[in-house]
Amino acid sequence: MNVVSLEDVKLIFSQAEKRLDDTVKTGESIASKTMTVVGLLTGVLIALCGYTISNWNDDEPLGSKVWVAIIGSVYIVSLFFYMLKNVLPNRYFVLGSEPNELMISSFFANSVQQGKISVFLYMSEIENYDWRIQRNLELNEQRWNKYRRSVIFLLLLPVFLGIAYGIMQWLF
Repeated sequence: MNVVSLEDVKLIFSQAEKRLDDTVKTGESIASKTMTVVGLLTGVLIALCGYTISNWNDDEPLGSKVWVAIIGSVYIVSLFFYMLKNVLPNRYFVLGSEPNELMISSFFANSVQQGKISVFLYMSEIENYDWRIQRNLELNEQRWNKYRRSVIFLLLLPVFLGIAYGIMQWLF
């Protein structure tokens, strides 16, 4: 422990701090990108609902195009629920620690050299930051995967609607 200087741990700490901050910013980026997809889907949902309402006629049975619009609307609402967790607040671990996490009694014992207390505090905080970075990275990976799948589902929407239209034409 005498080999590690205060400058060494300060450098490591500053890098860990930057990395932890980056994981939080990445989470914000994922939420922003997901909201863009939600905005696109909202426009399509409004169009499909508008089409359904404008072509709804109580005197006649629903045509195949109206059924496709209804099926597409259900598809989009399902996709909204799938993406919901990406836009709701998530539990990210951020910079800084509560004072009770820093006040470790063994660091302030008489047996610890006076100049090493800061080194121990930095090292403890570096370990905390490393744990937080790993948790944030795991959360971001889950959110990125959900975002990617959402984009794929969005891109498959026209194919899905085309298949639904073909089936509806065959049924009606």
